[in-house]
Amino acid sequence: MVTKTFKADSTIQTLQLVQSELGADAIVVSMREVPLGPLWNPWKKSAVEVVAAASPQKQSTVEFVEEMPEIEWDFSPAKKAPAKLPPPLKLNLAPLAGSSAPSLDSAPVAESAVRDDRYLPPALKKIHEQLSRQGVESSLIEGLMGVALETLSPSTLGDAEACKKSIVQLMGAELRVQKGAGTFVSSNVMCLVGASGSGKTSSTAKLALFFSQTLKKRVTWVCADTVRTGAVAEARAYTDALGVELKLVYTPQDLKEILSAAQPNDLFLVDTPGYNPCSESQMAELGALLSEMPARVTCLVAPATTKEADLFQLSASLGLFKLDGLILTKLDETHIFGGVYNFARRNQVPLAYFATGREAARHLETADPMRLVSALFGREWNK
Repeated sequence: MVTKTFKADSTIQTLQLVQSELGADAIVVSMREVPLGPLWNPWKKSAVEVVAAASPQKQSTVEFVEEMPEIEWDFSPAKKAPAKLPPPLKLNLAPLAGSSAPSLDSAPVAESAVRDDRYLPPALKKIHEQLSRQGVESSLIEGLMGVALETLSPSTLGDAEACKKSIVQLMGAELRVQKGAGTFVSSNVMCLVGASGSGKTSSTAKLALFFSQTLKKRVTWVCADTVRTGAVAEARAYTDALGVELKLVYTPQDLKEILSAAQPNDLFLVDTPGYNPCSESQMAELGALLSEMPARVTCLVAPATTKEADLFQLSASLGLFKLDGLILTKLDETHIFGGVYNFARRNQVPLAYFATGREAARHLETADPMRLVSALFGREWNK
């Protein structure tokens, strides 16, 4: 604020000078009585001195243009004050329904810190771009970026590998895993369900070899897929190669008779026909078959190559039959894992196994959340 001094014989005259020069809206800063005339004159008169300033409305205005500041991140270990991070975020992590893992969707994220990636350090920016290319849900990505900015130290944010490791751990914690998968089976009947072409038969072969060798179970392959052309021949070829017994089921009553003769060490792997989740009649047939196995363990077989929306529809349709585990197949036939990650994270069925390839002798893994998340960053099954 610029001020100016005025002097006159009286207060009124001084204020008139202020008004005429600075306007009626001028602001009086100070007022005092001072001697008028040379100091040697003993008969000098007094005067009024006023310090005034023009009103802010009368001053020239400056137009400000808001620009995003460029933040320079300093990750050097020198004894400097660390680069100032964006304001800390107030997180409210709520657990997913049926899971103890925290959900990152409900974490409010500073708009300027994530949506404008100029606020992100290089390591986080690269992770943001990679997850976006993979098709991971945008709300989850924003939540991850916000948590990383608030919780990771500047040195970790400056280390690309350490930063990625932290994000992988956060994303892995979002996935549910079936407890005890690969070490025991809670029932002597395991039933595999899924759409046509999902990989149920090859998964049944992998599980038959795994349980017979690892858990020393006497495995019986129950083939209920007797309508599809070549299904029985394929099942027979697998069982002959694996050395396990094959039983064919044409009606629910046939299945009931087979299971009635079960011994304590027996394990029945039931390969059901591929069903169309949009067909009510086919779903009714599946329900009639499963009703003969009330104590079963039911695993949904879902290929990683299927569209995310179709995976959710399949899970919703077959979820009526109490699904206990999720087997992801064809993981070696795609380079994009965002859809299957979103499905595994949102779906309430815990991960049980990962299956790749058609060979029965290998390519079956007990589900590891970090393995699936690592695929989002380039560690694919076919490499």
